Amino acid sequence: MTELLFPELGRRPAGRAPVRGVLVRWLAADGSAVHVGDRLAEVRAAGGAVGWVPALATGTLWHQVRPGEVLSAGAVVGLID
Repeated sequence: MTELLFPELGRRPAGRAPVRGVLVRWLAADGSAVHVGDRLAEVRAAGGAVGWVPALATGTLWHQVRPGEVLSAGAVVGLID
């Protein structure tokens, strides 16, 4: 299984907590087939920066969080089996 992590979208000063943000929406359905490099989710940092969660493997996507959830960088948002 490959873990998909909420990305670090902004720079954080040394010693500070990871930047938090929101998973805005999934671009691939739960249980769908995905391929390396596919954009799977849109995310937004508290400061407004927008980013993506890419597929790091080919397989079946399993969502681990719902859109709208507030997360810290490095949190597991999905799995590819």
